[in-house]
Order: sequence, then C-alpha cells, then structure tokens
Amino acid sequence: MKEEVLRAREVAIREALKEIRDGMVIGYGSGTTVAQMTAILRELVREQELDLLFIPSSLQSTDLLISHGLRVASLNEYPEPDLMLDSFDQVDSEGNVIKGGGGALLREKVLMQASRRVILVGDHLKLKEKMDFPVPIEILQYAYPHAKRVLSSWGLRMEARISGGKMGPVITDNGNILADVHAGTIDDPENLDRILKSVAGILETGICPKAADQIIIGYPDGGIKRININRRRL
Repeated sequence: MKEEVLRAREVAIREALKEIRDGMVIGYGSGTTVAQMTAILRELVREQELDLLFIPSSLQSTDLLISHGLRVASLNEYPEPDLMLDSFDQVDSEGNVIKGGGGALLREKVLMQASRRVILVGDHLKLKEKMDFPVPIEILQYAYPHAKRVLSSWGLRMEARISGGKMGPVITDNGNILADVHAGTIDDPENLDRILKSVAGILETGICPKAADQIIIGYPDGGIKRININRRRL
C-alpha cells in the first residue's frame, strides 16, 4: 500500500480517536483501515491508561483487539455502545457510504445502528461526488440462484466474491455468501439499498445511507475533511 495512503488514513484515525473517553464501550469495525487503527489504539490506551471495552464486528477484529491487549465484550452485555469506529470503501459528497470490503457488512451495520455515535474514517481517495464502488451484499446460501436471476433481470451484475484461500465463494462470519453487485454510478444510494433488500434472501447490503454522525477523511499532507451528517437513529 502506498505510503501516502497509509499516512492519510493515519491522519483520519488519530482525529477520530480524539472522541474516545475513559470508560467507553466501543463498537469496532473490520478491514485494513481498522487493522491500522488497532495499533494506534493500543498505544493510546497505554499512554492514557484508558479503561475501554470493544464490541468487534468480525472474527478478524476480535483477533486484532485481543492480540493488541484490548478487551472485548458483546452486544448481549452492552446493547447500546457509546461509540462505533469503522472505515468504508467509498463515500459520496452527501455522506452516504459503501462498506463491506472486509466482508463484515451485516454485523457492522448492526453495530452502527445500535451505537449512540458513529464515526467513520478513510483516506482521500475514497471520496467521490457519486459512488460507483461495487456494492457488497450478504445472501442466504439457499437464495443465491434466485437473487442472481432477479438482479440480472434488473440489469445488475452480481458476482460471488471468490476466496483466495479456498475454492468457491467467501462465506461470512454468519455462514452466508458474500457477493458484489455492479450497479455503475449510484445516483440514489438509499433507493438502491431498498431495492436490493426487497429480494428475498438478500440479508443486507453495504450501502449505508447517512448512517454515521461524522465521516473523517484524511489527506497525506495532514489535512482533514469532515462530513457531518444528521444521522437517522432508531
């Protein structure tokens, strides 16, 4: 990964971590940016002697947190985390994001909806006027052929994400198939999210329409762009 991208991500991560307070319960996402965040978090916890609990969204983030000496908890114990920290694959100018590159989109969206405050971080290359990133979806295995047929009839190309470590598709931590939908330029993210989830067996999509309170975008020169959102909470 290019040094300028890592630097841009670190800038955004450090800005987001200013939101952390002692005693917080924090929902925690997955992916490469979150992996980078974890090492920085470990040093922050040690330096400030913070007492924090983390609710991981995946086996990957569970292993990361434990390996860095950070304590994990569950939604059973803390159904409303104080803060959710995560990244994204792409964000538009309105603050809609696409997530799921790390394959944990369903659990991440549960944590986003459950948390009191949500902050997402990413580098400048992920900011677009309109999103065009393939939309990750989690599909019940039984429904896969049905979903593929329906989406094809709508002119949408769906491809199961193929694992590099085994033959066949990637299976999520929930035991479902992970696929990507190629929808081109996304003019109406909320409508596309709704349409995709109308297909029986598509459990969740990676589209998050205005689901964060703040999105922090870092630049290699140390600059920051914040997108503040009037987040919809249940």
